[in-house]
Amino acid sequence: MKPDETPISDQPRGDLRSGSGPLRILHVNHTMDLGGTEVMLLDLANGQKRLGHQVTICSMYGPGILDEKARSCGLSVVHLRSGNRLRHKVKLLTAYLRANPQDVIQSHWGVWLATALSGFLAGTPRVHTHHANQQRRLFLEHRVASLFTNKVVVLTPQVDDYIRKWVRVPKRKIAVIPNGIDQSRVQNQQRIELDGIPPHVPVVGMVARLSPPKDYSTFMRAAKIVFGRFPEAQFIAVGDGKLRAQLETEKIQLGIPNFNFLGNRLDVPAILGRMTVNVLATRNEGLSITLLEAMASGCPCIASDIPANRFALDDGACGLLPPGNDPEALAAAIESLLKDEPLRTGLSERATKRSAYFTVERMTNDYLKLYNELLTKAR
Repeated sequence: MKPDETPISDQPRGDLRSGSGPLRILHVNHTMDLGGTEVMLLDLANGQKRLGHQVTICSMYGPGILDEKARSCGLSVVHLRSGNRLRHKVKLLTAYLRANPQDVIQSHWGVWLATALSGFLAGTPRVHTHHANQQRRLFLEHRVASLFTNKVVVLTPQVDDYIRKWVRVPKRKIAVIPNGIDQSRVQNQQRIELDGIPPHVPVVGMVARLSPPKDYSTFMRAAKIVFGRFPEAQFIAVGDGKLRAQLETEKIQLGIPNFNFLGNRLDVPAILGRMTVNVLATRNEGLSITLLEAMASGCPCIASDIPANRFALDDGACGLLPPGNDPEALAAAIESLLKDEPLRTGLSERATKRSAYFTVERMTNDYLKLYNELLTKAR
């Protein structure tokens, strides 16, 4: 099947800060639907394009919500429409690489093995970014993928057990490149008002897919506790996913009318400006884009106490870190921020200062440096 492609615009040339000349870079992801991985990928690809490189995004399964955003940035978007069969994925991607040679191919979520094998067959250097813990039933597949991968990028200095113990990626293959965001997207955003929520009431929100790794159940149970003490507070869930119907049923069972599902939104930075408190209740995480956006926007943050969130929030200096899967602890953290404006202000100021490290410019140059190291060794 012939892939769909939007032609890439003419790329600017000139001084490239992280290499001697323009690179042809292919990013591969399962889709371009709305999620943290996809937003990070789009920021990275756009940052690389701004430095004069020829960047293409390959959506393995087909079109997604962020396709139009990628095109508006002048990025090429390829849809392979591969389906789930590994053989078909490898066949289509290898054919694309042979017809459109690349200097580097980088895989993201859900396509590691297919990308590693295709890049190997086409003779293209291969980088994989490990965005978060994945289902352990996939560890053998990922162990094979790692054998055909030149570098595996992790997002925090503490390499999680999935990569270190289960996939068994050797230390020499691991590079640490934390996520970065386009700061201009979130800073100085005008506050947006939300339908049905009065402008003067506090809003506690969580921005994440409605999927099992994101612990919305704990967030909702915490909301019920807080509602008993702060009945004017409103809670919002920004995102969509396969658990939506289940979570909406749980909301009814819990009896929390002040909990609102907003679905997927493309105006998250403006919504962060309306939030009094940002929450990330999660079982595992790579390095949350929405947490970094909340930090940069100045919204006080609460996140489950797991390694990635500790790294982002500087071990609690920039936000509260209650234990995960503990509604009472999360509720206590939310209440402490709702009733203590100086605490909110202090955390907000420190988080905004720390967010200066998590920029798309720093992330972009870190990846380009890694690519050029690989290409130098290949030559």
